[in-house]
Amino acid sequence: MKTNEKAAYLQHLYEELWMNLADEEDRFKQYGLSSTVEVLLMAVIRMGNPTSSQLAEKLSITKSAVSQMISKLEEDEFIVKHADPDDKRVQRIGLGHKGKAYAKDLEQYDNYVYHLFANSLSDEELTHTTQSFEKILRNIHQRADA
Repeated sequence: MKTNEKAAYLQHLYEELWMNLADEEDRFKQYGLSSTVEVLLMAVIRMGNPTSSQLAEKLSITKSAVSQMISKLEEDEFIVKHADPDDKRVQRIGLGHKGKAYAKDLEQYDNYVYHLFANSLSDEELTHTTQSFEKILRNIHQRADA
């Protein structure tokens, strides 16, 4: 198989994997969030009580965009703002009750995907796959920075 045929086949496999994982992701539809807001909520979960500035930097978006999304998520009880215990001038973003439910579903989804990888690939295959994904992500980031 030629390189371009391998790349096309890999793209096909990626799409098939993505479609099958999408079935598992259906649990997130109940929250009624746009994909952009979902990304911000996932960042709050992954970062653990970040500031708005940290979110803007992490997501490469403006502080104004972050502020708008935070207002929406706060209004819908996905997040709560609270003062940093070490610096009362700093507002931290934490999870509201809907955000905690979302985080629980995200953890179950993460465990599902983790077990797919762990049970399907050998240690060597995991290493090679990880290296390949890292290389692809570096390429994506280089293009975004250009």
